[in-house]
Amino acid sequence: MFESALVPLDGSPRSEAILKTLTPLAAKLGMQVTLLHILESPVEATDEEVAKGVQAQREQAVPVVTEYLEELAHPLRDAGVTTQVRVAHGHPAEVIVQLAQEGGYSLIAMSTRGRGILPGTVIGSVASRVLQSSSIPMLMVKPRRQRGFWTAPQRVSRIVVPLDGSEGAEVALPYAEELARRLSIPISLVQVLPMGLEVPIGTSAVVLWDPTAAYHRRLDVLASSYLAGVGHRLLDQGLQADWDVISGPVVQAIVSWAERNGPSMVVMASRSRRGLLKVVGGVTEAVVRETHLPVLVVPPRA
Repeated sequence: MFESALVPLDGSPRSEAILKTLTPLAAKLGMQVTLLHILESPVEATDEEVAKGVQAQREQAVPVVTEYLEELAHPLRDAGVTTQVRVAHGHPAEVIVQLAQEGGYSLIAMSTRGRGILPGTVIGSVASRVLQSSSIPMLMVKPRRQRGFWTAPQRVSRIVVPLDGSEGAEVALPYAEELARRLSIPISLVQVLPMGLEVPIGTSAVVLWDPTAAYHRRLDVLASSYLAGVGHRLLDQGLQADWDVISGPVVQAIVSWAERNGPSMVVMASRSRRGLLKVVGGVTEAVVRETHLPVLVVPPRA
């Protein structure tokens, strides 16, 4: 499940921050890592002379990019991680998805934003497009700038799994279980209940959700029962597990809970169609944007 990782880098220190999170994980999980840089042509040339010039320019850049990737590979290899480098060309998002599928990678790992001085593109927009089209799980981290350096969490002591009662959201569970088992850390299941919702209609307003009503208390009972069922199943497998029903704005509630409960990794499905609450999926990318914690996003096809 975590045999190999493809790591696209754009040449910027910000994009390289993903390696701070990935290196200890790869060492503990025995993952092989491929560092990738994609040279994107500045023009789509149909003229033969222009096309040859663009290709020649790109070929001149390959040794520089290869040397850059090899320098980044040294710390991984020193940590015992089998690491190779690769330079490709084309449209970044398309190339990443294609190489990940053709290479049989089990994980794509990326920083969520970054712009390189070497030929490349903005990792943030690329990561978003990869996330939307990839059938392979993605480990994503939004780096934090500290003392002039870009950094990301290097330690994970808890796996946090947001659920909404649906099978779609539960596709993340096997990956969370595998990580928890191999890293010997607990899994925390969380489910968010909606807050009060009042919608203005002309000069009036209608209440669509009343947190003081009996149906809210009923939903709380249903959510607690559902999480307990999933949690006890994990406990029966010998895993450490706990669960919590929380309330608030969905994204902020998930991020706040995960950040205050130790150095966590959020593991969640990229989308969910139905359940007690239709929250997972619509908020996944928002969670990636809001938190500096690593987020493992699992697509349905995984």
